[in-house]
Amino acid sequence: MELAAKDQEDGETLCTPDVDAPPPPPEKPSARERCWSFYSSNSFVLNVIVVICVARAAPWIGAEHLAPQITASQISVSVIFFFTGLGLKTRELIKALANYRFNAFVQLFNLGVLPVGIWCVSSLLRSMNALSRGLANGIVVCASLPMTVNMVIVLTKSAGGDEAAAVFNSACGNLLGVFVTPGWVVALLGKSSSVDFVAVLLKLSRRVLGPLFVGQLAQYHLPKVAAWAKKHKPRLKKLQEGLLTFIVYCAFCNQFKNGESARASDVLVMVVVQCALLGVCMGLAWFALGVAGFPPALRVMGLFGCTHKTVAMGVPLIDAIYGDDSNKGLYLLPLLVWHPTQLIVGSFLANPLSKWIAKHRASAEVVAGEAPDDAIEAPPPDSPLVSRKAAS
Repeated sequence: MELAAKDQEDGETLCTPDVDAPPPPPEKPSARERCWSFYSSNSFVLNVIVVICVARAAPWIGAEHLAPQITASQISVSVIFFFTGLGLKTRELIKALANYRFNAFVQLFNLGVLPVGIWCVSSLLRSMNALSRGLANGIVVCASLPMTVNMVIVLTKSAGGDEAAAVFNSACGNLLGVFVTPGWVVALLGKSSSVDFVAVLLKLSRRVLGPLFVGQLAQYHLPKVAAWAKKHKPRLKKLQEGLLTFIVYCAFCNQFKNGESARASDVLVMVVVQCALLGVCMGLAWFALGVAGFPPALRVMGLFGCTHKTVAMGVPLIDAIYGDDSNKGLYLLPLLVWHPTQLIVGSFLANPLSKWIAKHRASAEVVAGEAPDDAIEAPPPDSPLVSRKAAS
């Protein structure tokens, strides 16, 4: 009996799990899961590369059989701007107007300094025959576009910047861009890109401003529609991404079929120029924000807001401005280079900028907690001075 009881106790001891044992390591994702995760994170860029290759192989499909003047230039553009108006919180813009000095700096840099400065660089490259006319004009068109919405907000938040300022400036910049972008295109490229300002305004009113206004009305006066859009926001985002890809596909089909061809060397030069311009513009913006004396959180937001360019509004805006222009694909290409580059650079800078802001906040807290230099420290309790005062 005693042996049986002892064996039973030993068995229970052996079967008892070790409480202090470390948890099993998580399973590594399979190659298929890693590929899907990579595609999900970069779906727009990868889809654009695929459709450009498809357009190059069979340009007549998108240029003729898909009726791009209706399906891409009218229906797709109108749907994109309707959902843009449905999600744009214009009433919240009033709350951030108090910081007018910083907001004006960001908008003037993004929609003023960049278009003019990059137009000078583009003109120089064009005069040196380093770039074709279409790609040189595309660089200027890209610089004339407003900033992104989601990317600026996400990067500002991850870098510890001022999120409220990011929300205001991205929304305000997109509204201004509807009017400022075609103005700059006509002013800087009117002679070389055959753009008629009156015709552009009429097209923008019909394809951009009208759907944008209807979306705003639905947001504030049709709460069920707004709630539905909020509930299905991820799906609607994918829908807009698909429409953007379709517009790019039709533009490049028309480009390969009817437009002027660009040499591979011109495209390579354009890619290098765009990457260099982004780096220089970010450096200038960071320096100017520091000289202006903005606090670290606003300075980080301004770094992204001053230099980012939107592809979500840029593609349909370019399509609406240039309409049936056969070189529309060349005007889009610089934007399709700038957009992923700004994301890569911004993601790389987010962590160092977050640490930089945390260091400044810690320094500010230390300075705020220090006693003034001229303050007289109290003597310790066992000091002779205290003893004499107590004795007296």
